[in-house]
Amino acid sequence: MSEKLVIAPYQRHAILCTGKSCGEQVGLLKFFKKRIEEEGLAQGDTSVRVNRAGCLGVCAQGPIMVVYPEGVWYSDLDEAKMEQIIQGHLKGGEVQQALAFHAQA
Repeated sequence: MSEKLVIAPYQRHAILCTGKSCGEQVGLLKFFKKRIEEEGLAQGDTSVRVNRAGCLGVCAQGPIMVVYPEGVWYSDLDEAKMEQIIQGHLKGGEVQQALAFHAQA
């Protein structure tokens, strides 16, 4: 019998597309993870779990990222926009409407 899997609790889940159509954004993913760590969002009650996806299925205007539980999709990302999302949405709790193209109803 195998051990029961355990994952640390988190408040939000950010998934960045690193598929070919989004330019295989490994550098942007590393930047994002580093900034999450620097901002103290990698652990604790306000933590953000960061993962990458091979393709999120929305291949226009990439790179694309979705943030749950809000279900907010952001497009055309770069480091400056990621910083705005970190400060405004992930730290401040305010969806960055100017960068978002979809949110769960």
